[in-house]
Amino acid sequence: MSKIQLQNITDDKLWSLIKEDNQLAFNEVYNRYWKILYSYIHNILNDRGVTEDTLQDIFFNIWHKRKAIEIKSLKNYLFNAARNRAISKIRKDRFSILQEGVIENLYLPTQSDIEETLNLNDLKATIEEKTKSLPKRCRDIFYLSRYHDFSIAEIANHFNISHRTVENQIYLALKHLRTKLGDTAISIMLFWLCT
Repeated sequence: MSKIQLQNITDDKLWSLIKEDNQLAFNEVYNRYWKILYSYIHNILNDRGVTEDTLQDIFFNIWHKRKAIEIKSLKNYLFNAARNRAISKIRKDRFSILQEGVIENLYLPTQSDIEETLNLNDLKATIEEKTKSLPKRCRDIFYLSRYHDFSIAEIANHFNISHRTVENQIYLALKHLRTKLGDTAISIMLFWLCT
């Protein structure tokens, strides 16, 4: 069949010829629908390059899957494919923009942050080890105060003791740690415990 004869036949007949590997029939479908599909997709995407890529994807897919695709109405199939591909591109682009936003706001720790965290972890382990030598009641009060954020009043109610006794026990625990760790470590520890 010549190119001129193909211009006069129906979409159904063109599709039948395409399924039989007729390249000229495929070219006719491409030429017949390219402009209208371009306008349709461009109205959705508002981007010439992406519109052209989308249109090429559609026709590429049709040619390579021609044996497996069952099409009742070529025009409907092309417009549905165009709409679906355009929507897919929009979703992909929105996801990419979202990913860029997440990446921009992503905090990556520096070497000094990592070292500081390791030092704090070492200090926490040392503090826990040194508090083991405290008397049980003093250690319990200290843990409730510093590790579980209990207030002095809550600790006093818990142990059924006075507020002043709780304050004294916390003072004794900190004094014990100061002698075991030194003044520098206790300053870091107090900073850590207060945050």
